[in-house]
Formats: sequence, C-alpha cells, structure tokens
Amino acid sequence: MLYTSRSSVIPVHKIIDRLQFENPWWVTKEIPTLYKDMSKRLYFDLFYPFVLETDIRRSVVLMGPRRVGKTVMMFHTIDKLINEGINPQRIFFIGIDNPIYVQLSLQEY
Repeated sequence: MLYTSRSSVIPVHKIIDRLQFENPWWVTKEIPTLYKDMSKRLYFDLFYPFVLETDIRRSVVLMGPRRVGKTVMMFHTIDKLINEGINPQRIFFIGIDNPIYVQLSLQEY
C-alpha cells in the first residue's frame, strides 16, 4: 500500500525504514552515543514525570522552537526509561518535521 501526500506517493516500506532509523533502541537497546554525551536539559526533571504518568492514556508531545534541545531531552528521556527497565521496543519516537511524514494523517495508520 502507498500513502500519499499532496505532492508525492510514499511507499510504506520507506516509512517503516524511517521509523526503524529513528528508533535504534528497538535493536541496540540504547540511545545513540551522540546523545548520551550531551548534558541534560534544564527542564528535564519537570518534563520526565509527564512521561511516567500512566493513569491518563495519552501521548506526550514536546514542542518548541528549533535548536532549543527538544530532541536531546527526548533521547535522554528514552535513555532513562530504558535504564529503569522499560522494554525499548515499547518506546516510540517520531520527529514529525521529517519530510517523509509531512502531510500524512495519523488516521491512515
């Protein structure tokens, strides 16, 4: 099956390949070294409890301007979850600004 955006057709295998690339811990069971070496972001301790909250069935979305450390904070969150015993294959990250996802509806999945 193919998913379409306004200007192109994206094969499902390309989307799956991208998701596997963005979530390497599914296989390696750890975040990339690049992120491990970076310092924790200022708001990490305020953000992390929202991730741990399981009484409310919801996704956690981290938004903000470019280049402020959102991705670093997400990877540090993923690292902490893995270190606390969460199965890495149950952790899903998607950077929605990637061109492969632009104009794709979540309802299509």
